[in-house]
Amino acid sequence: MNMAKKEERIEPQSGSQSIAQKLAQKVIFISEREMEIEKVYLQIGAELLSKLHHPDKIKYFQSLLQILLEREETAPYASHAVVSLFWQEPAKVEFKEFWKSLVEMAVAGHSTGDMPSYRHPDSGRIFSAYAHAMGETFIQMMKVGSDNYDVITQMFSHCIRYENDLERERREAQSKPRSKDAEKYTAPANPKKLYDDISDYISERAIHRARTLNPDNPNEFIQILSDRMRSTRRYVIQDLINKDSLEKKRATEKAFKEKLASAEELIFAGKPFLEALKLFKDAKLYNNRYVEAEKKRLTLQLVPLILALGIIGFGAMDLLALNVMEMVAIGGAGISGRFLFSQKMFNRFYPKDITGPLEEQVALVAAVFQKCSKEQLAAFLRKQLKAINDPQQVNLVSDFVTYVFSVIPKKRGRILSRIELKESMDSLSWHIARARRGLTG
Repeated sequence: MNMAKKEERIEPQSGSQSIAQKLAQKVIFISEREMEIEKVYLQIGAELLSKLHHPDKIKYFQSLLQILLEREETAPYASHAVVSLFWQEPAKVEFKEFWKSLVEMAVAGHSTGDMPSYRHPDSGRIFSAYAHAMGETFIQMMKVGSDNYDVITQMFSHCIRYENDLERERREAQSKPRSKDAEKYTAPANPKKLYDDISDYISERAIHRARTLNPDNPNEFIQILSDRMRSTRRYVIQDLINKDSLEKKRATEKAFKEKLASAEELIFAGKPFLEALKLFKDAKLYNNRYVEAEKKRLTLQLVPLILALGIIGFGAMDLLALNVMEMVAIGGAGISGRFLFSQKMFNRFYPKDITGPLEEQVALVAAVFQKCSKEQLAAFLRKQLKAINDPQQVNLVSDFVTYVFSVIPKKRGRILSRIELKESMDSLSWHIARARRGLTG
């Protein structure tokens, strides 16, 4: 029962009926009195702007259109009411603000469903009150003259752009964390966009349901309007998609540039890089030096013991004149080498462990490398190769850079991928070979 009531054709609300009725009578009077269409548009536009250009009164324009569209003889005057707002637009900015606010009011009303829906008498399809009023007005505008399609395009395009802006703002608001006191999102009363509903209404009106044998289609101009509006919708939506893509691309590029290392960071990273490379070279040689030192220590431990055993053996065979006390003393001297040349006593001769200083310098370099692009890293390494005077360090540049990137935590997210890093190292090999030839002659 309630649904049937909602699907009835819209009637002007009692509160706005008197104001809208008076304006409708004024529009009809001006349209029938004046012979020149220019004067009609000038007078109607001035009348509507003075009476309705106010946030509390703009809603009466919807009732005005409904009243004019109710009768076939006054329906063309709905076209005059809309076109008059564009007639003086170049001269007065207020008219542009006025018709845009009318479209935005229709979008809001369509979303909230504040007026009963309209049921098409032939097909039974249901459209919102605002889609019916705007769609039927567009048809009357084309009926009056095809030149009015420029006005239709402006209104229809603004409707599409405005609804898409609202949808984008809604998505952005939903993506942000919401507090407990925030208002819950309420779904629109009409799930379909107003511009889609208008287009569907005009397409429905373009269908010719022949009741006679006359082959002519009186709705042919409505079909042309429907096709042109679909083209306009595709063009505007594609334009919005292109602009969104461009904005996302610019935002991505801006975020990427903000992540990149600055020129100051690259300059200050030069000294830690050279110091860390030197420590990396020493770290590479640490194991060999440690083994050499350990060999010397063991030799110094074993030589006194072997000599003592030999002397004691010769004394026991009476080849040397040694008494027992002397042999004990010689044996003690041979064993003492094991204590004199222990690891603790020999610690000063071992190579110094540089792991701590190396990690400190590598951390400074890694903080800059993780923000370097492929081009920045290549330029930085070419510059550092000119400052290296040791051929061995030149040979270790590739290994050292790979080591630095291996210690960067993955969760921080470096800019360079593994493939880009490999390409950078491959392109750097020629510069490394040239730097090596310059140092070795």
